[in-house]
Amino acid sequence: MNILIIDDSPLIRAILTRTLTPIGTPHAPDTLDGARRALGFGTGQSEIDVVLLDLEMPECDGLTFLGQLRAQAHLQDLSVIMVTSTQEAERLDDAFAAGANDYVTKPTQDGVLRARTLNAARLTRALRAAKLRERDLAALNARLEQLSLTDALTGLANRRAFDEQYARVLALAARSEVTSALILGDIDLFKRYNDLLGHPAGDACLQAVADVLRGACRRATDQVARYGGEEFALLLIDTDLSGAQRVAARVHQLLAEAALPHPDHPLGRVTLSLGVALTGGADLKQEADQALYRAKAQGRNCTAVAAPPHY
Repeated sequence: MNILIIDDSPLIRAILTRTLTPIGTPHAPDTLDGARRALGFGTGQSEIDVVLLDLEMPECDGLTFLGQLRAQAHLQDLSVIMVTSTQEAERLDDAFAAGANDYVTKPTQDGVLRARTLNAARLTRALRAAKLRERDLAALNARLEQLSLTDALTGLANRRAFDEQYARVLALAARSEVTSALILGDIDLFKRYNDLLGHPAGDACLQAVADVLRGACRRATDQVARYGGEEFALLLIDTDLSGAQRVAARVHQLLAEAALPHPDHPLGRVTLSLGVALTGGADLKQEADQALYRAKAQGRNCTAVAAPPHY
């Protein structure tokens, strides 16, 4: 237990240090700047478990210093015991209002001082432990939430995440003139790939294609999702037709450069068929899916575009 004694009197500091040494490690700097350093003012780090703070000091009274202490975010849970003389007892209400946890009066009784210091230190540690648990729990919940929105195989957004973003895209289109695009992609002849090379190789292929799609979408607002099986979806917010076509062309280019082998494909490599649709039509997903179907019918490894009524 680390105890910080803040008092302008060397005699009081010596008495409190002697009294508290059996239960911990007292620190008794001879200046307020030394106390601030021990408390980590400006650094956000301190190992002090409890502070004994004199209420009346000539350089800076205890209430003022207590206000400075409580202004430090990392000291919010630190227990502070005010050390007062009997005639100062009426100021204790002000001290508690300023954030003090307890008090002792001068001259201090050794047993009472040690007991109250121990209890105050336990309170500090309990509050810190609770905050750490809350932080760990929050981090775990955030991680679980992230996992619930991530496809385990490819690391892309999963169908749930896509559906949530898709709803936001439609809402944006309904309340504004911002155009967004949906590109649906399907790996060509993927069943042949799996049948010939096996599912582990198929999984590796899906991961490699996912990397290509990630590389093709360069904006933080773009979402790349595994739509299902060997299908992928790219949601591009605030993107017109020419922008969507540039992304689709980049997908084909990067996939060609990756040259992922496909032994049962006419080109000898993995390709994608892509269907593009813009918000403004009757059903964005249906239009993108129909465009994807046309790309397949046109010979695969190409992009087909739906034609919304407004262009």
